[in-house]
Amino acid sequence: MSGSAAQGRRRRITDFGRNRGLLLSVVIALVAVSLINPRYFSVDNLLVVALQVAFVGLASLGTAFLIISGNVDLSIGSEYALCAVVAAIAGKSVPAPAAWTAGIALGATLGLVNGVMVWRINISPIIVTLGTLTLFRGIALRVTNGFGVRGVPQSFDWLGRTHWLGVPLAVWFLAALAILAHLILEYTTQGRHLVAFGGSKEAAEAAGIGGKRLVLAIFAGNGALVGLAGVIAASRFGSAAPTFGVGFELDVIAAVILGGVAFTGGEGSIGGVLLAVIFLGIINSGLISVGIDPHYAQIVRGGVLVVAVALDQLTQEQHERHRRELALEERAERAPAQ
Repeated sequence: MSGSAAQGRRRRITDFGRNRGLLLSVVIALVAVSLINPRYFSVDNLLVVALQVAFVGLASLGTAFLIISGNVDLSIGSEYALCAVVAAIAGKSVPAPAAWTAGIALGATLGLVNGVMVWRINISPIIVTLGTLTLFRGIALRVTNGFGVRGVPQSFDWLGRTHWLGVPLAVWFLAALAILAHLILEYTTQGRHLVAFGGSKEAAEAAGIGGKRLVLAIFAGNGALVGLAGVIAASRFGSAAPTFGVGFELDVIAAVILGGVAFTGGEGSIGGVLLAVIFLGIINSGLISVGIDPHYAQIVRGGVLVVAVALDQLTQEQHERHRRELALEERAERAPAQ
C-alpha cells in the first residue's frame, strides 16, 4: 500500500470514529430534549429546526473547504447580511429569480475579493477577513441606512417558504450540496489537491498544484454558499436587515471544527461537519424549547468552540507523535540492512 493510500485509509478510519461519536451525541441530545419537552419531536417543530440548521449548514460546507485548504473567512456573517439586503432590495424592482441570483452572485464576488486579497497581499486570511467583516457590514448598514428592507413582493418569498415533499427547499439544497461537496472532496483530483494544499502549501506547490486558482475558487464558492443562505433567509422572512448574521461566523466555524476539520488545514470530512451542524442546532433549539434563557445558547456555543479547538489541537499533537513514532520505527528497520 502506498504512503498516500495508507494516509487516506487512516484518515477515513479517524473520521469514522469521530463521526460515530458525533452521531451518538446527536442521539443523546435528541433524547434528553424530548424527555424534558415531548413536543420537541413534533413534525412541525423538527421541520423548523431543520430549516434553521440549513442556513448554518450551507455556509459550513464552504467554510469546511476553506479551512481544509488552510484558509478561513471571518467575514461570512457580514457577507450573509449584505447578500440578504441586496437581494431584498433587488426583489422590489426586478423579478424574484433575478433578485435571488443577484444575492448569490454578490456572495461569490465578496468571497472572490477576500480570496484575491489573501493571495496577493500574502498575509494571514484571519487578518484580511477580519477587516472585510467590518467593511461588508458597514456597506450593508449604508445601503439600508441602518433599517430593515421590507415590502418585498410575495413572489420573492417563494424560495424560503416553499416545501417539497413536506420539507423546506433550503433543507433539500443543503442535502444536495453536501453530497456534491463530499464527492468533490473524496473522489476528485481537486479534492486531493485541496487536502494537499492545506497539509503543506510549499509541498503542494512544489508538486505542481496551482495554489492561486484553488484559493480563489474556494473563497468564491464559499461566498456563493453564504449568499445562498442569506437569500433564502431574506426570502423566508420576507425582509432583510443589516443586522442579519451577527455571530453567524462563530456558529459556522464551531460546527466545522467540532465536525473534525483541522483548523491547521489538510484534514476533515463533510459528514462530520453535517453531524456537528445538526448537533449544535439541536442544542440551540433544545435550550429554548425547554424554557432556558436563550442567552445561555451563546455560552454553550462559545464553550463548544473552545472545546472543539482544544480537541483539534490535542488530536493534531497525537497525530504528530504517531508520525514521529512511525518514522523512528522505519529508521530502526532500515538500520540493520545498512
